[in-house]
Amino acid sequence: MAGPSVQKVQNGSSGLSLGNQMSSNSGTNGGSARGDKKNTGIEVIDKSKDTHHTYKVFYYTDTIFTTVTRRASVVDQWIADLYKDYDLGKLNNIVVGLDIEWRRIRRGYTGTRNKVAVLQLCLDKRCLIFQFAHCDQVPKSLKDFLGNDKFIFVGSGVDADAYKLMVDHNLMVARTEEVGSLAAFKTGESRLHRVGLKKLVREFLQQNLPMRRCLLINWERDVLRDEQIEYACLDAFVSFKLGVDLMSRATQVRTYQNNKNNNRQPEMNLKDSDFPELQKDVE
Repeated sequence: MAGPSVQKVQNGSSGLSLGNQMSSNSGTNGGSARGDKKNTGIEVIDKSKDTHHTYKVFYYTDTIFTTVTRRASVVDQWIADLYKDYDLGKLNNIVVGLDIEWRRIRRGYTGTRNKVAVLQLCLDKRCLIFQFAHCDQVPKSLKDFLGNDKFIFVGSGVDADAYKLMVDHNLMVARTEEVGSLAAFKTGESRLHRVGLKKLVREFLQQNLPMRRCLLINWERDVLRDEQIEYACLDAFVSFKLGVDLMSRATQVRTYQNNKNNNRQPEMNLKDSDFPELQKDVE
C-alpha cells in the first residue's frame, strides 16, 4: 500500500523533509477558552487482542489512529510500518511528537519520583502509547528510533522528558526541540519561551486542548482508561502538529535603527536572561 505523500517544507534557509506534514491548521475553528470537549473524542477499534488495543482519537477534523501496548513486538511492528509507509529511510529532519506520563503521587516518605510509566509518540495521524510499567522488555527498535538523529522529537518540556527516559529506562533521545523555545525563535517574541502547550496550541493552531484532568490519575494501571488514552494521544499529537507548523514558518528578521534625534540605542526584544542555557555560571 502506497504511503502518504511527502512534501518539502522550507524553514528559512534549510529544507525540512516532513512526512505528510499537516498544513490544514487554518481549516479548523477554536472551541471555547476552557478547551471545549465537543472537539475531542475517542472510539475503540479493537480491544480483543492480548498484545495491544487500538483506538481512534478525534481532535477537531483530525482522526488519530492510536495503538496502546506493553509488548516490544508491537512497538517493533509500529516503527517498521512507519518506515515503510512514510519511506522514512530517505528523509531527514522528521518531526515526531513526544510526551511521557508518570504517576505524580510520590512514593513513601522519601518523596521519590515514580519512573516514567507511559511514552507517547506521534507522527502524522499515528500515535503509539507504550506502557513501560507493564512491558515485557524495552525494545531495541525503540532505542534505535529515539536515538536516530534524523528525527526531531518535539514537545513541551521535551528536554526534561528525554532526561527522565534516559535515567529511568536508559533511552537516549538524540534530538529534541522545545515548542516554546521554537515559537520564541521563529517569532522573535521572548515571552513564548515560557508559554505552556495549551496556550501555544491556542495561539498558533487556533485550537483548544481539553482541561488537563488526568495528571493525577494512576498511569501505572494495567489497563489505561479511555480518558487517559485520549489525553496521552492528544498531547503527543498537538506537539507534532505544533512542531510542523512552527518549523514551516520563516524566521522573523528584525532590523533596528538608532534614533538620530537622541542617539538612543535600539531596544531589543530578547534578553540574555530569557535564555538561561546560554549564560555561564558566575561565582
